Amino acid sequence: MKRQHKIFFLLLTFFGIIFTTGCIDKTFKPEAALEVADVTPYELTPTATDTASLPTTAITVNSINTIPANLKSYTISYFTKNGDPIPSLSVGTTPINLKLAAAGNISVTLKPYSAKVVELYELSNSDISPISAKITLYFEDYNDNIVIAEGSCLLYKFEGS
Repeated sequence: MKRQHKIFFLLLTFFGIIFTTGCIDKTFKPEAALEVADVTPYELTPTATDTASLPTTAITVNSINTIPANLKSYTISYFTKNGDPIPSLSVGTTPINLKLAAAGNISVTLKPYSAKVVELYELSNSDISPISAKITLYFEDYNDNIVIAEGSCLLYKFEGS
């Protein structure tokens, strides 16, 4: 009888440890695996400084396992060519809704070159071109895991004639 109590207690302890560490969640609810396959074009230069002429970029994300996911939102952070952040240009959480099939891919077209970037280039006396835009995509997979994919592109200053 004592031996059965010890075995029961050990099993109870073992399962308690598994449930409190989260290992069981990833076993039964694995996370989607995503990769940014392409950012096209990577280097963006506007043809004019009006908002309608500002270029877009497309980020292609591949699902590399069999877990589908939904793109829920994105953010954009900007950095100088020296890697210093430019918080005044940041784009906060922007909702979006796209489905990424299991072992599929999606292409997300965004406009990271904003009027704020043009304004910064026009007001700056120093050579700050190119500015790097880091685009962070937030996915929620079908197992309720949040998965992040990041891509970046370069934003060059408009050089009018």
